[in-house]
Amino acid sequence: MQYYIEISLWNLLESFVTESISPFSFYSERNFGNNLSRYLSGEKEKYNYLILSSEDLGGDISLIIDESLIDATCLKSINKRLTTAFTYPKTIYYRKGFVKFRFESPSLKDAIIAESQILLEVKCLDKYVPDFFVKSKKNKMKTDISNLEDQLSFERRAFIDFDEKFNKLKGALIGYTRGQYTTSNDTTLKLQNNLRDIKNSFGGMNTQIMMSDFFDEDSDMSERIKNCKELYFKAVGMDNSFDVLLDQYEEVIKLVKMRSEEKRHLYSIRRKDDLLQEKTYVENCVSQIEQSYNIVKVKKELDDIKALEKANGERIGKSRLYFKKDTVEYERKQQLKSIIDEFENGNAEYIHYKNRLFQIDQELNDDSNKFDNILSAIFTRISDILNVLIKKTSSLTNGGMVDLSNVSISDSLYLTSNPNDSEICYFNILLNCILNSTTAKQLSEHSVLLVLEESAKLFKSMPVSKEDSGKMILNTLREYWSYKNLRVDTFTIPEGMPVLQSIMSFFVKPLGFEQIERYMMIKKYTHKAYAFMLWGAWIGFADIPKTFTNVLYQNDDIDSLIEKKLQTMINQVDSND
Repeated sequence: MQYYIEISLWNLLESFVTESISPFSFYSERNFGNNLSRYLSGEKEKYNYLILSSEDLGGDISLIIDESLIDATCLKSINKRLTTAFTYPKTIYYRKGFVKFRFESPSLKDAIIAESQILLEVKCLDKYVPDFFVKSKKNKMKTDISNLEDQLSFERRAFIDFDEKFNKLKGALIGYTRGQYTTSNDTTLKLQNNLRDIKNSFGGMNTQIMMSDFFDEDSDMSERIKNCKELYFKAVGMDNSFDVLLDQYEEVIKLVKMRSEEKRHLYSIRRKDDLLQEKTYVENCVSQIEQSYNIVKVKKELDDIKALEKANGERIGKSRLYFKKDTVEYERKQQLKSIIDEFENGNAEYIHYKNRLFQIDQELNDDSNKFDNILSAIFTRISDILNVLIKKTSSLTNGGMVDLSNVSISDSLYLTSNPNDSEICYFNILLNCILNSTTAKQLSEHSVLLVLEESAKLFKSMPVSKEDSGKMILNTLREYWSYKNLRVDTFTIPEGMPVLQSIMSFFVKPLGFEQIERYMMIKKYTHKAYAFMLWGAWIGFADIPKTFTNVLYQNDDIDSLIEKKLQTMINQVDSND
């Protein structure tokens, strides 16, 4: 059986912030959601109920809910004469495949999709777009609900409290899943860090060279590039970009040494002869490649068409008269250009020789500051190569193993683990301090320190805190607290404790997941799931932006896994309350 809810445009948009629909009065009292502008008369603010109907009553937008999403014991007929309309006092949580959305017109459907694109809070709309459909429905007689605002819902506060608790629990689960899914394996993470280190080294090298006549040669650079090449081969595949980097680095060393020679004019004569010989060799290589791919004939045919355009233009007093679209000459010209572009951009060896030819010509034609110009061109080339490699490896972060079996709910939310695992023990204490603490309202560095104090005191009473690892955790927390209160100059995060490293990453950078992620990458910490779980639990699901959730909702398997766990959470939390 299905139930229909007539809703407004605002209410529909807000429902994709929380992935649920609630009575209007809930929005003004809950501690989450309702960040979007809405235009209401104020009367609906009093409604403590959703109005469900067993038939579509028409209107611009109707939400169609499967009965499995509803607690049937809470349904009440509006009156004895009207058995098709019901009041429902609770929030209805969406599940993909169990909700549909009817729109009166295509323009209305397109409008809400367009508006959602600019709102970061509206994160679930794309997930449910396949369940949007357009069907004009004539308005039937409206249900008289004028007296509903005077009716009391004795369990209303409990329902609101449940929504607030579930919002935090869902935020925690989404954060944990996102952290697992976007965590790189050891090879990929090492590759990403090494590439960034090499890029930073080249950047520092460039600055040092341009500010002086020498630089401290990096004796490990060649070896680091070769190691990156091996890691890249394991993670992605073969790429000759690393060979080009080695060549460019050797060229830098050679040029810097030449640049520092006192008698540069002697070098200029020898260098010019060498360059001319090299230019002849490179031009022959370019010519041979073009001939082997028949590009010479293609370029000749293209030149003939251009020459014909020039001749046609000269007849009417113009420099050139282009062939019009849909003519044979125009279509052939575009085809030839496409062939040339594809070849020039797709042949790595050809690109290498053409770039080298450009560098040789630049050096031959520029006598002033030629070393600086050549070095600058080389460093630009190196930077471009590394940026491409880093971009390719960044796409490898998605697809990590997602396992939610260790997320458990009883009276609280916690991760199951060995009871003697001090890191998980402290993590669970901290997580539930965030979920339940009255100080964990507004996310700020001050409120984070208050929760740190609270969690540390609770952990100190646990037997595991007396062990070496427990003492190390308490010492790290104490040291960081002292640092933030200006009592010490620095703090350290111990090696070999990945969960604590993730927790500390949240403490150090609590105000955004991008800051957490960037900090952990710089520090080379791997277990993002714990930091993201704390962050998600604190701000709650409603305030998590689509930039965080999109990667999860684009994967149907991950989305299905999350929904199953959430349904379990709804049942368990509801029964506990």
